[in-house]
Amino acid sequence: MSKSFGRHLRDLRKKHSKFSQQEMADMLNISRSTYTYYETGKSEPGQEKLKKICNILDVDFNTLLGYTAEETVSFAASGGGSDVFKTLTPSEEQLVMAYRNMNSEEKEFISKQISKIVKSQ
Repeated sequence: MSKSFGRHLRDLRKKHSKFSQQEMADMLNISRSTYTYYETGKSEPGQEKLKKICNILDVDFNTLLGYTAEETVSFAASGGGSDVFKTLTPSEEQLVMAYRNMNSEEKEFISKQISKIVKSQ
């Protein structure tokens, strides 16, 4: 994740709740400093913590990660209308979330690496 995720998390916390950082940390069963690291981009919450954050703030993953409805629709549509994204494993979900948080240069690099691997198989 990135500093932009941290800023977005902070903004969501302030917009969707009246919870302090300490209250969020308590609900997530983590220290306040760990939660602060999430908001400053120094640390990344794992998948389970992301789920809890979504529940606490009453938002979905796409909102938590800063994606608009248009981006979500185009991402789902890229699967050719299949249900493949409904059956992602937790590790696949993490990969998709990590990819979505990359900048364009990182995405291009990863895409090239995946293409090389696929071509070699």
